[in-house]
Amino acid sequence: MEVVHLYWSDINFDLQTARVTSKPALGFYPKRWEEREVPIPVKLIELLKAHRPRPGCKLVFPSPTGNREYHMLDHCKAVAKRAGLDDAQFDLKTFRSTYATRTLRTGFDVRTVQHWMGHKSLETTMRYLVPSKEVHARLDQVTVPGLDEREASGRKAPAQEITRTRSLAAEVAIARV
Repeated sequence: MEVVHLYWSDINFDLQTARVTSKPALGFYPKRWEEREVPIPVKLIELLKAHRPRPGCKLVFPSPTGNREYHMLDHCKAVAKRAGLDDAQFDLKTFRSTYATRTLRTGFDVRTVQHWMGHKSLETTMRYLVPSKEVHARLDQVTVPGLDEREASGRKAPAQEITRTRSLAAEVAIARV
C-alpha cells in the first residue's frame, strides 16, 4: 500500500530516498502510523527519473484512470510471467520480506532495517534473519589455508582434520552472512 500511495513529492532524487507519509484524504496511514524515509537504490532512482509523471496526478504509479492502482500484484505477476518465472510464487508480502532479508544479509544493521520497514518491535525485524539457503554453496567456495595446498599436491588430509577444517570454514561463512 505504501507504493500505491506514493506521491512524486515523497521522492527525494538527490538523497535517493522515498518518504512514507500519511495521506489522510486517501485514508492511507503508514504502518504503525510512523512516517519514515526509505533509501532507494541508484538503479531504481534512474528508472524513476525516466518514468514520466501523469499531468495533474500526484501519484507515482496511478491507475489508467489516474487514481490509486490497486492491481499492483496483478502487474507484478504479469512481469514475472513474461520473464518466464512462476507467477504463483509472487506476492507483495514476498517482495517486502525479500527486501528485509536481503538488506540484513548485505550487512545493514537490524535497527536501520527496522526503521526502513516501519516495524515497531525489533523482534519483528529479527524474523527476517533466517539462515541462507545458499550457505552450503558459498561454504564450498571458501578456501581453507593448508587444506587447499594438500589437495593441490595430491596428499589427502585425515578425515578428522577435514571435518575440523569444514567446521571452521562454516563458522567463517556464517560470520560473513
